[in-house]
Amino acid sequence: MKRVLAVDFGEKRVGMALTDTMQISINPLPAIETNKFDQQIRKYLDLPEVTDVVFGLPFHADGSVTPVGKKVLSIINRFRKNFLNTKFHTIDESFTSKDAVQLMIKLGVKKKDRRNKKKVDSMSAVLILKRFLQEI
Repeated sequence: MKRVLAVDFGEKRVGMALTDTMQISINPLPAIETNKFDQQIRKYLDLPEVTDVVFGLPFHADGSVTPVGKKVLSIINRFRKNFLNTKFHTIDESFTSKDAVQLMIKLGVKKKDRRNKKKVDSMSAVLILKRFLQEI
């Protein structure tokens, strides 16, 4: 069975989430510093069951891709050359951070933990993955 990895790429941190092999549950992964992203994602891309990766793509209010979004597209192009058996996708990540905080409130996460940006980034990746799975 295949697994899908989601990435919420940011200038300081990267949140990631991964499905189980049946794509029933989504598990947040610990957020990492952006400078460690390449090394960390390669660990997942080397797993044969990870067949798809979806990146959240940030847009400006006018619909144009943000500078971080352009970096995401560049990263995807680079990885496509090295991981030929992996499919790379993008999905609009608008409001995922805000939605992540709201979800954390609903789940009863303490205020202190909701202020932890790494936890918010990981939860944002969960929401990106959820959106992607609903679309396919």
